[in-house]
Amino acid sequence: MADEKKIAGEIMSDEELDNVAGGTGGQTYNDSKLLYEYGFADTWHTDLHFMFHWGDSAEVDEGWRKAGITCVTKPFKDNQYFMDGKEITMAEARDYLKANFKKIRTID
Repeated sequence: MADEKKIAGEIMSDEELDNVAGGTGGQTYNDSKLLYEYGFADTWHTDLHFMFHWGDSAEVDEGWRKAGITCVTKPFKDNQYFMDGKEITMAEARDYLKANFKKIRTID
């Protein structure tokens, strides 16, 4: 089981995580958590929550708007991100947030 030990210590980049999580609940959950940690949302939700309460994804779009990015959350498809009218990737949106704002909370 050497592979298990190798995998246990691995940390995925945001880009790798984006590829694993895919769109919809996975991306929206990751965004929700990140926006909460940076103070752009008052709460965060799990991907399971979004499965049953997709309407709450509007909170994610609003959090990104406060950070200067337009996000269009989409059920069953990848979310879209825009800055200054140009489409950007999820990784670029996350990098922008991390580079320009301070994290104020941590979720364990």
